Amino acid sequence: MKIIGIIPARMESSRLPGKPLIEIGGKTMIKRVYESVVNSKLFDKVLVATPNKDIFDHVNDFGEVLMTSNKPLNGTERVFEAYQKINGEYDFIVNIQGDEPFIKKEQLSDIISICKKPNQICTLIKEEKYSEALDRKSIMKVVINKNNEAMYFSRTLIPHQNIKKKYFKHICIYAYDPITLKALISLPPSSLELSESLEQLRWLENGFKIKVKITKSDSFSVDTKEDLILAENYKN
Repeated sequence: MKIIGIIPARMESSRLPGKPLIEIGGKTMIKRVYESVVNSKLFDKVLVATPNKDIFDHVNDFGEVLMTSNKPLNGTERVFEAYQKINGEYDFIVNIQGDEPFIKKEQLSDIISICKKPNQICTLIKEEKYSEALDRKSIMKVVINKNNEAMYFSRTLIPHQNIKKKYFKHICIYAYDPITLKALISLPPSSLELSESLEQLRWLENGFKIKVKITKSDSFSVDTKEDLILAENYKN
């Protein structure tokens, strides 16, 4: 099975502008992500996809990067555009978020383990006990069914009255087969997606199934200035 890892990155983040080039412990966020993915040695190809020259020039100094247009509205569309531009066909495309500077080999291995038919979309979750940190809006929570498929994602704590006091945190990494990815980018924004600002709800509303695997490895996305402060203490 051939698997490609694509890391979408752009400078125009509404909550933390320019975050791919922000340094954490003396190394830019995008370089941390890229090196983690490449060093895992789990992928047949790894590249960064960006519409920004500053990111392109920076990544080009140490790795493979592809310039995309400004047309994509989100990371999924950017990954699809990049995939269309490369030479070669792959069985699964893994979308690794450019704001996950502490992504681990174990997590990459976990998502690759479920990259198989009939799964169309794959992602990771991690079981967590309640904490104030878990309540941050930058951390996505998810509820799943008995088949390890996502039922709903939210920035708020779900379920609301959690008797067991256990939650599932979403690790923002996705994998899709090429046919499914092409179908996803043709879908219009949905009402649930707009209410939560979470693109994956568009897929669920349109009947796509998202297979999840519970990982034991922790990570977090750097999406705000508060996250950046936490990242400085978390850096590995």
